[in-house]
Amino acid sequence: MENLSKAYYKDYFEGISVSFKDNGDIETDIGDISNNGNSDNRNTTLLNLANRQYCEASNEAFSSFTNDYIYDATFDLVALYPGLITGVGINHEAKVKGEFKLGIHLDYTTGLPVVYGSSVKGVLRDAFESNVEISVLKDVVPKSLHKNLDDIKIKLSKLNKTLKDLMTEIFGEDKDKDERSVYKRDVFFDAIVCGMQDGQKSMLAADAITPHIAGPLKEPKPIGFVRIASGTSIRFRFRLVDSTLTIKEKLTLFKAILIAFGIGAKTNVGYGQLEEPKNG
Repeated sequence: MENLSKAYYKDYFEGISVSFKDNGDIETDIGDISNNGNSDNRNTTLLNLANRQYCEASNEAFSSFTNDYIYDATFDLVALYPGLITGVGINHEAKVKGEFKLGIHLDYTTGLPVVYGSSVKGVLRDAFESNVEISVLKDVVPKSLHKNLDDIKIKLSKLNKTLKDLMTEIFGEDKDKDERSVYKRDVFFDAIVCGMQDGQKSMLAADAITPHIAGPLKEPKPIGFVRIASGTSIRFRFRLVDSTLTIKEKLTLFKAILIAFGIGAKTNVGYGQLEEPKNG
């Protein structure tokens, strides 16, 4: 699995032949992988093996990747338990028992998991648009950010501005209406994995969600997927310009917002929560 993107979106179902029953359901034939019964058991065995190998291969894929790109504005945050979900809207389902049914955002070139820059920008923009109070951010972010947040609050107060007043200069107008040079805009790049905690087994982990089903006698059907594992470090990358807020002030605000609100899917049930690395 030299490239996880290829492995997940091209090679994942290799060896599984799919045919359709008369009622339109899919049936599978994966060959004689076990001698203990029906194709469902063999299918589950094969895909459980593939799922485990896929998650374990993420460490090897990461170790062979060197980030040679230089960004002048970055910070790292660590995913807290249970991890970070990104890309679940991408189709990955073949209706085969035991499969990972949901997608994950993977960089096409490196194959490594990413958080799209548009998602990062969206979370930050929402916070500015809702005019989040800096005092609210201070209640949930580390004390190491308090001094800089206080300085930003004082600066905005003197200018008689709020975060909402800064939306256009930071996030721009509609791209067809924004007449600023691209070199005078803030740019939000994809966030990438950049490290793992000592002893961490893998940067990816298998997970499942079970949607509510009407009726107490209905058999629940878990939906398997893969997530960025807790303990994985995520590098958020930008190209920023000095404006009302300096580059340093923007980075402080962006970091505080991401820690306060998280990123990715299902943040309302605990996924996507972030913290500063233990080493600062």
